[in-house]
Amino acid sequence: MTSVTTDTLLLACSLDVSPGSVVIELGCGTGGAILASSTLNADCRWIGIELQIELLQMMTGSDELRRKQLDLSGICCDVEAVPCVLTGAIADAVIMNPPFGRNTSGRSSPEKTRRISRSGSDMLLYYFIRASAHLLISGGVFIMINRPALLPRMILGCQSAGITPEILQPVGSAGKPAGHIILHGRKDSSAVLKIFPQMESEQLIRKTTQNQST
Repeated sequence: MTSVTTDTLLLACSLDVSPGSVVIELGCGTGGAILASSTLNADCRWIGIELQIELLQMMTGSDELRRKQLDLSGICCDVEAVPCVLTGAIADAVIMNPPFGRNTSGRSSPEKTRRISRSGSDMLLYYFIRASAHLLISGGVFIMINRPALLPRMILGCQSAGITPEILQPVGSAGKPAGHIILHGRKDSSAVLKIFPQMESEQLIRKTTQNQST
């Protein structure tokens, strides 16, 4: 079954591309973001890249995705190897929700797939961003959701890979620290960074969904 979480919905509703676009999700898991994004972005080609073959098989065998008759492909690949394995400049947009934890910190999940999805090495975030820069065409859209604590590394990684951060959207309850950050960027852009007001996840999902449907 395709898993759709709040994080997944936030990532999915942040994407707004033209029909015919090639959209790649790095670390696609069971395809929840692709499923949700395809409702708002019609007639796109979707490519999911995932290290864990069992999750990729769940995506490609998903009844929900099959019923939508999407142009969908799955590639089993370590994100670190993407620049060596896949042709560059093939994607109009790359979306991702990379692991936010570290292998050496905190208590790890006893479930292998969840543990791999949630934590990785100190370099893993940079591997995700480097892979995105390799896959994106010039002017291509980059969208990532992650924890605010990783924001300095998110910006540094993007800038070093040739992706310009254009929008930061904090997500969380009013009067409290943000729980997530959505970073919108673009490859080879000269735009100036904008920081949007913090919004609750439900409000942001509802607002962006309404804007894209009008």
